[in-house]
Amino acid sequence: MQNTTPSFAVRPNWVPIGIAFIASLLLFGCAGNPTTPADVTPTATNNDDNIQKNQVVTEAASSPVVEPEVETDLSPEILFRLMLAEISGQRGQINVAVRQYLEAARLSGDPKVIERATRIAVYARDNASALEASKMWVDIHPDSIEANQVAAAMNVRTGNIPQAQLHLEKVINLSEQSNGDKNHNIFMLITSLLSKEKDKKSVLYLMEQLVETRQDNPQALYAYSQLALLVGDLDKAKEAADKVIKLSPQWSDAYILSSNILFRQGNKTQALNELQVAIKKSPEDAVLRDYYARRLVDEKRYKEAREQFQTVIELQPENPDSKYALALLSLQTNELDEANELFKSLVKSGKRVNESSYYLGQISEQQNNTNTAVQWYKVISSGEYMVDAQIRIALIEAKQGRVDLARDRLHMIQVDSAEVEQRLLLAEGEILREVGQHQEAFDLYSEGLARMQDNISLLYARALTAEKIERIDVTFSDLEKIIKIEPKNAQALNALGYTMVDRSDRLEEGLDYIQRAYKINPDDAATLDSLGWAHYRMGNYDEAVKYLRKALDKLKDAEIAAHLGEVLWVMGDHESAKDIWEEALRTTPSHKLLNDVVNRFTK
Repeated sequence: MQNTTPSFAVRPNWVPIGIAFIASLLLFGCAGNPTTPADVTPTATNNDDNIQKNQVVTEAASSPVVEPEVETDLSPEILFRLMLAEISGQRGQINVAVRQYLEAARLSGDPKVIERATRIAVYARDNASALEASKMWVDIHPDSIEANQVAAAMNVRTGNIPQAQLHLEKVINLSEQSNGDKNHNIFMLITSLLSKEKDKKSVLYLMEQLVETRQDNPQALYAYSQLALLVGDLDKAKEAADKVIKLSPQWSDAYILSSNILFRQGNKTQALNELQVAIKKSPEDAVLRDYYARRLVDEKRYKEAREQFQTVIELQPENPDSKYALALLSLQTNELDEANELFKSLVKSGKRVNESSYYLGQISEQQNNTNTAVQWYKVISSGEYMVDAQIRIALIEAKQGRVDLARDRLHMIQVDSAEVEQRLLLAEGEILREVGQHQEAFDLYSEGLARMQDNISLLYARALTAEKIERIDVTFSDLEKIIKIEPKNAQALNALGYTMVDRSDRLEEGLDYIQRAYKINPDDAATLDSLGWAHYRMGNYDEAVKYLRKALDKLKDAEIAAHLGEVLWVMGDHESAKDIWEEALRTTPSHKLLNDVVNRFTK
């Protein structure tokens, strides 16, 4: 199917376009070969709402290339209407262009004029005119697949489902005649066409009529199942998918479609079980295994997912997508050596070079090989990872004491969007905060907020920085502003609550904010720490210990250890407090808050 648009772009002079088109009408008619629709083959990477979206003929409006055939005489009136239509179109008067082209089509009966009138009427969303023009198109070219597709869509839009069915039956028959056994994609093309219509009930009924006599055709049933899924009738979608599997038990896409439907229904366990059964039937099917692995990742079953990806790579050693997915999964599960080898393999093969180089830099950082990390980041000179790579280099330079160099690097990055500007401001602010230049960081965030008011990330960064320079009023106001914009922002709720109980006497109010954050994210270690600290400040020591122990179990953090140790010390359990502090000091010996607490109680 051609992906076309009307030739109504504004140009310095419309005359060459109009003359070229009309001159061709003076010389030639139109009886060329019907346009063959493009393939719409579904692939295993499609999700349940993402069959390939080929632009169907109902959205086209410019003339295709046609073969000259016979001479045609056009009267002065027809030529005048064509000229007026072209001028109106270029001036944005699309409704006038539709009327003039439609009248020219009626008067001339010329195939080229009729086709152009149809396309422009479709483009203008003038359904009545498009329906009339498409009828003329089909009358003059009854064996045109494209003309019948347009006519079908227009009949659907105007509520004439039986007539739409006739045109689609014609489309199927014509495609079968021209493609024979290769006619696998015409039904998916029809699904794509119908899925764009608003009356979902009618289009599903129409597709049901088309497949009623084709219950032994897996391609037809597959397309029907896809349409049912798209319009939300999951039961019909699953019933049809099951029939497809019975007819084509080796077809990967059928199992993937069935799985998508089950996931949409909330039957995740059944979906995964069906995929397991399918893989047992076709153990060499790499496409099916890849899809299954990705679903396992969604369910956080990482070990099983890694095993499936590893098998896929054994079956398809040069499959870059599966290799990249396994590399990311290995990185997430801290299998750094495996991730490192996979990413390097991708770089060597020239696949996903920027992404892989970025993650190789991150691995090197985790392994404290900062020089190697910088070299990997420098590989990335363009694309979406380029800004992040330069930020990572700047942060490394800042940690090495080269703060001015790091800031200069950030300033040299081209800012082409507000999102990039925000990331650079946050990175520079982090550098300043890390070296204790909190006032400079505060000023930087304030300058950014003057240009990007209500930016949540900048407000949050400034709120935390304001606390460091004793501007608690700004901390409170910025966090309150975030919560006003996003009432369920758990991070801001927790930060505001903690600051209130730690730095003011607004204990009850602070506890309320923390509890709101806890309801949103009960497993967050920082929120559990805040909840424990709030109870400690209110004298509820047993409650404080309960929440602080939960927090430390979830995250071995020096600040949490400092808080828990302090509560235990105050309760008289000095030995337990010392044990917790000593363990934390072994991993973070220079943590300021932890050392301050230890010194305050033990010296």
